[in-house]
Amino acid sequence: MMRFGKKVCYLLASMIVMYSCDSNEHELEMNITNAVNVEENAMVNSILENILNEVEYNMLSIDNGIATKQDSIPFVKIADHNSQENTKTLSINYGQENSSDYLGKLKRGRITTQIEGVFKSEECCYTISFEQYYINNLNIAGTIKVDSRKSASSENLTFDVSFEEILFTDEKNNTYTLSGNINREWVEGFETSDKHWDDQFFINGTTSGINSEGRKYKSEILTPLLVSHACEFIASGEVLFTAENESCTYNYGNGLCDNKGFFTKDGQQHPFEYGRYQFRYPK
Repeated sequence: MMRFGKKVCYLLASMIVMYSCDSNEHELEMNITNAVNVEENAMVNSILENILNEVEYNMLSIDNGIATKQDSIPFVKIADHNSQENTKTLSINYGQENSSDYLGKLKRGRITTQIEGVFKSEECCYTISFEQYYINNLNIAGTIKVDSRKSASSENLTFDVSFEEILFTDEKNNTYTLSGNINREWVEGFETSDKHWDDQFFINGTTSGINSEGRKYKSEILTPLLVSHACEFIASGEVLFTAENESCTYNYGNGLCDNKGFFTKDGQQHPFEYGRYQFRYPK
C-alpha cells in the first residue's frame, strides 16, 4: 500500500512539473516583444545609421576638398567618372583583416558608394553596397539607396533612404533581415559644412523583416530619432515595434550619447541596452 502511495505521489509530482514547464514555455512563446527582440531591433537600426553617417562624413570631406585617406585604415578613395555629370565612386576599404576604427570597433571589408551629384544639393542620389563587410564580426549585406530633396514642411535638406534586403549574419549564423524606407532630415549643422561633428538629423519611417527567431516584425518610428555625426548611438526617439501580432513601444533615451533605452509594454517600463553585434537566439 505504501509502495502504491509513493507511485501516486511520484505521478502527481511529474504532472505538476510537466504543467509548470508547459506554462513557462507558453508564457515565453507569448512574450514575443521581450527585451532581447527589442534590443536587436534597436541595434540594427543604430548600425545602419552609423553606416550612413560614415558615408556622409566622407562625402562631405570630398566636397569640401579635404584629402582622402589612402595611407591608413580605412583606405578612402574617390574615383571621378564624369566631371560634367558629377558621377563618382567612393570606396571605404578596411582590408581583409579586422582593424579598429576610431571608436574601437573591429571592421573589415569594403563599403562602396556610387554617387551622382553634390551631396549637399537637392539633386544628389547615391547607392551604397557592401563587399564582405563586417563590424565586430557581424556581416552586413544588401543595398541602400538615397535621394536628396528639400523638406516640404521646413525647407531642410532631406534624404529619402531605401533599405533593400539588408541581411545581418552573426558569428553563429543567426540572421536578421530588414527592408523599408526612412527619411533623414538635416536639422542642425548644414551651414557649417567644414564642421561635420555638429551635424544632426531627424529620422522617420518604417522598416520590416524577419528577426533572429524567424518571426516577422515591423518597426515604425513614432517620434523622430535623433542622429548625430558626433555620436555612435541614436540619442532619442520612440519606435512602435511589432513582432507577429504583439506590440510594444521602445525609446532610445533622453538625448544622451549612450546605448541605453527602455521599452513599454502593458503600462510597464523595462530598461535595455543594445549594441552587442550578435543575435542571442540560436536557430
